[in-house]
Amino acid sequence: MKFSVVVPVYNAELYLNRLVKSVLDQTFSNFELILVDDGSTDNSFALMKKLQEKDSRIKIFSKENTGPGYTRKYGFEKSSGELLFFVDSDDWITTSDVLREINDLFEKNENIDVLFFDREDIIDNTKDIICGFQEVSEGVHNIDEINEVIRPGLGAKIFRRNILKTEMFFESNIFEDLYTTYEYLKQCNYFYYVPKCYYSIYHDINSDSLSSNESAESFSKSLEIILMIYERTNRRSLRYSLELRMATLFTFYWKARLKKWNGYNSDIIKNNIKKIVRILKDNNVIIKPNGNKEIKILIYNILLLISGGHNGKKEN
Repeated sequence: MKFSVVVPVYNAELYLNRLVKSVLDQTFSNFELILVDDGSTDNSFALMKKLQEKDSRIKIFSKENTGPGYTRKYGFEKSSGELLFFVDSDDWITTSDVLREINDLFEKNENIDVLFFDREDIIDNTKDIICGFQEVSEGVHNIDEINEVIRPGLGAKIFRRNILKTEMFFESNIFEDLYTTYEYLKQCNYFYYVPKCYYSIYHDINSDSLSSNESAESFSKSLEIILMIYERTNRRSLRYSLELRMATLFTFYWKARLKKWNGYNSDIIKNNIKKIVRILKDNNVIIKPNGNKEIKILIYNILLLISGGHNGKKEN
């Protein structure tokens, strides 16, 4: 099967060589690498031109800046592979056998609509494995079996071209990948989960992405988008996974309020939090135990009661 590795590029001249090398080093050769420059202000596009000279499977494009959502959409429209692998320009494919192993899984399991796998997060000299699922065993499963949070990033998933549509892409400064994930999963019947790391992310130890102090503005946008996705989703398993994510947003909200972070007491945030509490109450949702989160669960239960919610565990 042919892969299209689609990469939105924005001011990534420091990382592109690593990403491109991880693709060109693949032992499975039937792929195209789609690099889409999203109006970079550094030398990214010039570097893309040099990289294209090395391999005819590299295809480069340039467009006005819109953000990663519509840039992925543009790359998807320019691609031709049966399988879509979305990789951010500062990340990379973990090992040289990844595409071959993924191809073998799809060849042996023709009913796979989407593949989930693990990723590794590298922070300075520390490496953490971020599992695609905590409670799902390796193999093929019905989408309706999902009963935990689905990670939003597109990089730890493989999509089929015959299911993915241009209208599934969305532009936002946050959760644009969550939107695409759920719009796609709504059209799926089966997924395969393989507990192996196929995707790598490096975080600079001083990177803003490591900060837990999310801005009130971006948090407010998170609430708006997750409620919008929830309203667009009818499948119970997918709604439940969104409810679990809402529960996490709820606990973050009260952490921000207790710590008196600026902006979290706005009317827009409070109104959307009320909507989330109502959803959690109606569906008897709490955060599932995971590792050492018992304290977090206790705080959630107390705050849910304070907010007029209901303390009860969702029955699976």
